Amino acid sequence: MDLSKKKGLIIFVRHGQTDWNTKGLMQGREDIPLNETGLEQAALTAQGIKNACDKTGIVFDKVVSSPLLRASVTGDTIAASIGCGCVYCDDRVTERDFGDLSGTPFDTNSKYIMTDVTEQPTLEPVSSLISRVKDFIKDTASTKENILVVTHGAVTRIFADNAKKAPGYEITAPFLLNCHLVVYSYNGSEAILQGYNVPSDRLDEFLEEI
Repeated sequence: MDLSKKKGLIIFVRHGQTDWNTKGLMQGREDIPLNETGLEQAALTAQGIKNACDKTGIVFDKVVSSPLLRASVTGDTIAASIGCGCVYCDDRVTERDFGDLSGTPFDTNSKYIMTDVTEQPTLEPVSSLISRVKDFIKDTASTKENILVVTHGAVTRIFADNAKKAPGYEITAPFLLNCHLVVYSYNGSEAILQGYNVPSDRLDEFLEEI
């Protein structure tokens, strides 16, 4: 297959695993590094994306990352694998600010991940998160380019939940795994969700279908 002419793709990648992920803690703006498993996940994801590029001929024009270490290291690993050069960091795709909830048990506070809660005034509003990601896409995306965006769990989940969906597409597994992908097409004005929780080793098959 040759998808080399497919343009206007935005692929969000969740960063690799951290110790806070394994401990089940809410993880916001804290700069927690990848653990050993996370580094392995980043390397495998980079290889999966490279294989997709090799098999399909698709070219990614840029890699953009959240400035937080767990995302930027994942982004650096991917960019090196696909020969994309430097990674551009952008604060607009950093993780949601969980305020006082950061570092608390995820199981206890998971209801706050996707919503606004009046009794949690330090929690970044959902509307603010959506607005900054939309602003990022408006400034960064192009129908003539394909971009990879390495970001975080809440960012990917909230934006996907509120994005326009491809005809007939529904999110069936809302929890996004570490180093899994969210695929959008871009029509020049908005990102259209095409796939969620896509493993990198199936990216080539997935791209052929959309």
